[in-house]
Amino acid sequence: MKTERAKEILLQLLRIPSPSGEEDRIMLHIMEFLHRLDYDVHIESDGEIIDLVVNPNAELFYEVHVDTIPVRAEPFVRGNIIYGTGSSDAKGGAAAVLLMMESLKKEGKDLNVGVVFVSDEELGGRGSALFMERYRPKMAVVLEPTDLEVHIAHAGNIEAYFEVGGKEAHGACPESGVNAIEETYKMLEELKALEPFKQKGRYFDPHIGIQELVCENPVYLIPAMCRGRLEARLLPDQEVEEVLDLMDPILDEYTLKYEYTEIWDGYELSEDEEIVKLAKVAMDSVGLDEFGGMRSWTDAINFMYNGTKTIVFGPGNLDISHTKNEHIDVRDVVTASEFLRVLNEVYAEEAAEREPEAVQSRK
Repeated sequence: MKTERAKEILLQLLRIPSPSGEEDRIMLHIMEFLHRLDYDVHIESDGEIIDLVVNPNAELFYEVHVDTIPVRAEPFVRGNIIYGTGSSDAKGGAAAVLLMMESLKKEGKDLNVGVVFVSDEELGGRGSALFMERYRPKMAVVLEPTDLEVHIAHAGNIEAYFEVGGKEAHGACPESGVNAIEETYKMLEELKALEPFKQKGRYFDPHIGIQELVCENPVYLIPAMCRGRLEARLLPDQEVEEVLDLMDPILDEYTLKYEYTEIWDGYELSEDEEIVKLAKVAMDSVGLDEFGGMRSWTDAINFMYNGTKTIVFGPGNLDISHTKNEHIDVRDVVTASEFLRVLNEVYAEEAAEREPEAVQSRK
């Protein structure tokens, strides 16, 4: 029954296109869904960004973004597998939250945690930034595709746009020109040889690579210009400023210009952190046993930068997210929903145990 209901909820979300900047319709759908369940929904907006908040005073929040990249694949179903843009990243997570909230109402149980549905994660992360301007929860679970692992670590990142110049020459006369493509790859090899990118990590390794490259060659020429984008993934304990100090001389040597467009440090939570201990109880209850590390930027960075201890968790697979083959097993949506439901109960029990201690200390 829950599998079929999860399928219905997820397909409803997927049939509403919601690329970043066009989240109005899906936010209205979610608000109506929650109103039918008699939840009080607070709308947070700055005129451009929309967030929906339930239980605004909670110390533990579940956060999930409902925007996607521009649609690359329409939704369809094969058995328990649902395909389509956003199925894994992160409407599967949104469906898990909605299924949990619906189940609690049907069972007559309280929603003890806060819930926020945010916009703009794929583009600029402004939804989570707006939420954190107005709310400062103690702990959070950010829903992202983690294959049902609880990610207690998060990568750091460096993104840079660059231009590499060369010298034009006839394509048959390479010795008379400077090939901008070859210069770009020399630059990349020197960057890859830097010590930070040779290290090994607990959950993933660091990496640097070119994700976009456009090189001008209008006729049969040695190309004289390449424009591209570099992405570097750092280990949670690697200091981004130290890595930048090593990258700058190489970029200065090879590029006409470059600009860092994303820079952030990663993090790793101790297993003694309250949110990690609470999550471990919920994991044991539903048969999950893997901690992991998130390799991509998520809203967890905005939460952690503002002092909220945050884990990342959800159904779906990061590797296939954003691809034309993006899909999710709806049974994982159900499992994620059960994890969130148990965590909701464990959090309330732990808070109830602390309350007498707080009262005693005030006396």
